[in-house]
Amino acid sequence: MNKYHCPYCSPRYQIHKERSDGVMVCGQCGDPLVKISIVRPIQIVALIVASAFIAPLIMTTFAYIQDLKRPQLKRNIQTMTTLQKDMV
Repeated sequence: MNKYHCPYCSPRYQIHKERSDGVMVCGQCGDPLVKISIVRPIQIVALIVASAFIAPLIMTTFAYIQDLKRPQLKRNIQTMTTLQKDMV
């Protein structure tokens, strides 16, 4: 899907009209409009850079959540104190 844009007028005040031959023209200056694609290459590069910074955070979060789900080893404090008393 393409978006139309007048290169000469302000983007805030653009009025699009279609002539009888099917060409889109600006309602203010009458010049033909230029097609602009929705996804530009700079947006793709920005998405890759942003994912490079966010991916480690997401991976760390998942590793932390998996670590919380892992069963903890039970430490028997009474046996440890008994062992320490026997050593002394």
